[in-house]
Amino acid sequence: MKIFGQVLDIDGLPMSLANITITTGANALKMGEQADLDGNFVLENASITPDSQFKISYVGYVPQFFKASELQGKKIKLLEDITSLNEVVVNSGGGRPKDNAPQAVASKKSNFVQHLQDHKFVYAGLGGLAGVLLIVKALKK
Repeated sequence: MKIFGQVLDIDGLPMSLANITITTGANALKMGEQADLDGNFVLENASITPDSQFKISYVGYVPQFFKASELQGKKIKLLEDITSLNEVVVNSGGGRPKDNAPQAVASKKSNFVQHLQDHKFVYAGLGGLAGVLLIVKALKK
């Protein structure tokens, strides 16, 4: 079976390199395609049936799921995924801030790390994440 369609953002702009991945059957998470520069995708394989499930995703957007039979020429609009992270206190080795107990600092750090692991973020440093504001504050001794 052949599936095809177009991935767009909420404003109707094409989302090049959006991911289209099969999530069921023998090829689950092993077969997929990326949208071209115009957001168009085509995926053809004998193992795709009308009931095969597909995930349409893009970093920073809410993924959507469709059956193969629903993807024939469909324009899929992805919504931005707005996630708020808790505050993280980073200490540069000059001692602990006096107003934060050690347990609070450790808890905030572990919550942040757990949140990243839960959402499987891939990043090359905080500056590489869109929408992340890194504030560096010097602590007085």
